[in-house]
Amino acid sequence: MAIGLGTLQAQSAYELKQKRQRLQQELKKTTRKLQATRTRRGAAVGQADLLRQQIEQRTELLETLREEVARNATRLSRDSGVVESLTDDLDRMGKEYGAALRAAHRAKLSQGWLTFLLSARGFNDAFRRGIHLQQYRTYRRRQSRLIRQTQLSLTDRIARLSVQRIEQDSLLFAAEDQDATLRQELDIQTEIVDQLSSSEKSLLATISRQQKQSEELQREIRKAISRVVAAEAKRAAAKRRTGNTAPAAAPIGSSIGSSRGKLGWPAQGTIVRRFGSQPHPQVPSVKIENSGVDIDAGPSASVEAIFEGKVISVRDIAGLGTVVMLSHGSYYTVYSNLEYPRIKVGQGVIAGEQLGLTRSEGGPLHFELWKGKTPLNPEIWLGE
Repeated sequence: MAIGLGTLQAQSAYELKQKRQRLQQELKKTTRKLQATRTRRGAAVGQADLLRQQIEQRTELLETLREEVARNATRLSRDSGVVESLTDDLDRMGKEYGAALRAAHRAKLSQGWLTFLLSARGFNDAFRRGIHLQQYRTYRRRQSRLIRQTQLSLTDRIARLSVQRIEQDSLLFAAEDQDATLRQELDIQTEIVDQLSSSEKSLLATISRQQKQSEELQREIRKAISRVVAAEAKRAAAKRRTGNTAPAAAPIGSSIGSSRGKLGWPAQGTIVRRFGSQPHPQVPSVKIENSGVDIDAGPSASVEAIFEGKVISVRDIAGLGTVVMLSHGSYYTVYSNLEYPRIKVGQGVIAGEQLGLTRSEGGPLHFELWKGKTPLNPEIWLGE
């Protein structure tokens, strides 16, 4: 894969190394989750999702390694050129120095400066010889210093070049290893998808059931929002009838709108299904609509409120476990596929407070963020 100069300049060697290390850590986490998933029966769908995610991470890691290889090749080429140039300079200076010594011998400078001066034919000749002798000494000192400096610089460059070549070999090996692993994972994914496709009718029935569950969840969310809005309107009307014109206190968590991109995550994990319309991972011909994100946090993981708010609904929905809904002024957050809820309707919660746990038999946490009756993409709102 050709890497343009702009790409190499855009990311420093340090940034590429940091990115490679981050991707390697993410791959380790995904691999552990994949191994855990493989121990559970009937988890082929989860395996395919995690494997697809792992392939994406490994592909990005491979591209990063190739960028590092390209950058290192540029450095190697540049430093090799410097070594060649320094070697040529050293050779040239050595020859010039040798020629100067031979010329000095012919001029009898090598027999001593006093003899050289006393053999002058007169005062003017002695004066010229004195100047010549001074220039010669200055030249020898400068040339000797330059040769020593060039030798040291050459030694340093050669040592750096050796380290770079070892690093380059290591990067190339890592890239080849990742490429081979990626091919194996693609083969495994193809095999899993083929297995799933062989039972496509059953899978389509599962997808249909999941879509119905999703539609039921949307109805419940809209109903809960309508109840909150109606209650607010009723309170406002009662205040007008009594002539109470004092401004109402801001609802709990109503400042969430100013925290876009900085909100805490509802659970520590990896997004395995994103927001919006997308092809189903096992049946690409089927489009699915996701009004939130699915986060694989593992079984029995803590699920927490992403911002302070008020609990407006705690309900069990078939196939979705316990669904908890919080109000944050005109914004709402929804947490599905929970068990052992720790809160109740009407209760105020703070950011980071535990709402419940992910289900012990597995399955990702489904999380949604709404403004009024419009679902938003949670990824844009959650922090790094």
